[in-house]
Amino acid sequence: MKIKIDKLVVKTLTILALIFGVIFTTPSYALGKLGHQLVCQLAFDHLSKNNQKKVTNLLLNMPNQHRQITNKYNYKKKNSAITFAQTCSWADAIKKHPKYKQFKAWHYLNVSRDTLQIDHDACRINCLIKAIPYHQQQFESADNPWKKLQGLMFLSHWLGDIHQPLHVSFSSDRGGNKNKISSKYKKCNNLHWLWDECLLYPEDNTIKKKQVFNLLYKKLTQQWQSSDIATWQSSSVEQWATESLSITRSPEFLYCKLDSKKRCVSLSNNIIMLPNDYYSKHATILEQRILKSAVRLSYLIEESLL
Repeated sequence: MKIKIDKLVVKTLTILALIFGVIFTTPSYALGKLGHQLVCQLAFDHLSKNNQKKVTNLLLNMPNQHRQITNKYNYKKKNSAITFAQTCSWADAIKKHPKYKQFKAWHYLNVSRDTLQIDHDACRINCLIKAIPYHQQQFESADNPWKKLQGLMFLSHWLGDIHQPLHVSFSSDRGGNKNKISSKYKKCNNLHWLWDECLLYPEDNTIKKKQVFNLLYKKLTQQWQSSDIATWQSSSVEQWATESLSITRSPEFLYCKLDSKKRCVSLSNNIIMLPNDYYSKHATILEQRILKSAVRLSYLIEESLL
């Protein structure tokens, strides 16, 4: 009898631990959340009033199942109203859904280590530079409102992904996911994770997470008007990808080292020790990538709704 009681106690405690873990675990914000939401809120706020209304009305066509999936991914109550900014992480939220399995490889672009510039033939199908025109076309021309909304949500997400430098990188290390790092950010223990999340937060950790969005949003909104918007908007998808690749290949990025043939050779398998000034040098770069992404997304949406 004592053995049975002990097993029951262990089982009960295990269940309680899981419940408390779910309730009290602080949510993390990958680029799929904070970064993507910044991109999409900035883009939305710079649309014409008429097109803001069109986008808002289109959101009403999201099926209840997908609204709940999106809310759960964003740590919202399942029946909460959906904003455009929240839908921009939908493409991550449905990654494991069998119906959308085909889009997993569309979140990134793998290139060879001697690639210097991305051109139209960098991949044939199922990659980031093909995903953007594909879903822009779907958003622009679909008659079915739900299909049209999916095109917009995918397009918006792809714009964020292509501007995260490590989404244009190398398959051998899974875009920096295998590149272990040691830094003041103990949570983000690989290079990809650092660029997805930790670089968006103040290095002294004095600001609460819920305040970071507002601070970055205000900062990037102020920078919008002084930016070279016309040049950013006139460039091509391939140029956007090349911008990201150039950043990942830079020696200061600490992703790889260039050999005599300008091949981006993988660093040693040891943990990479990031210098103390890594944040100050690279946080601004990531913020500018988010701003460029937002400027370009706003333009694509305007063009598609003409």
